[in-house]
Amino acid sequence: MVAAARSEAETIAKDGEVGVHIWTDPSGARLVITTEGDLVRVVTPTFYAAPGAVMSEPQAVDGGLVLAELVNDQDEVITEIACQLEELSLLGAAVPPIEAPVSVVVLGNAVRVTGRSDGVPPGLVFEPVGAYAASTDATAHLTGVVVAVEERTVGRTGQGFTAARVQTDGFQVTLCVPAGEPHLAAGDVVDVEGYVVGSIPSLR
Repeated sequence: MVAAARSEAETIAKDGEVGVHIWTDPSGARLVITTEGDLVRVVTPTFYAAPGAVMSEPQAVDGGLVLAELVNDQDEVITEIACQLEELSLLGAAVPPIEAPVSVVVLGNAVRVTGRSDGVPPGLVFEPVGAYAASTDATAHLTGVVVAVEERTVGRTGQGFTAARVQTDGFQVTLCVPAGEPHLAAGDVVDVEGYVVGSIPSLR
């Protein structure tokens, strides 16, 4: 799978023997592939999603993580975030200060539907877990309201998954889970533990 995706991927960065390549399936499923010569070093799964937040001052740290703030229209900080970033290899060449729309994809590890909502209830949270607990994991806990759901199938493998747009504390994320794990519908209130991958298209 990775070998086939590598041959079809777009190369977004090259530094000597090290390259970063992005493969996107028609379903939106995506792999970020880091290579060194002919060897595949890192493969990060994610999803092609529309921006739902504004990221300010992303900083690369040990472990391949990016730490940043998410801000609102008044440039007020909503939350801190720790994530993998598709364009991590391009950060060094970007002209500071960096503040740009970002898509935030959460690959759900544990997702529970806790109720239903006709609007956005108060008290929604987005909390980075890994980096701020002296870990190198790009993980977060969030609660949110599902605003849209799409069922997708990966063309390469036939694997079904759900891509749900979720309103959390002041911004939107795209939550991806295997099909039916759990079944999601617009208006569901969800509690999520997941792995976070961001993308800042303007860095390319």
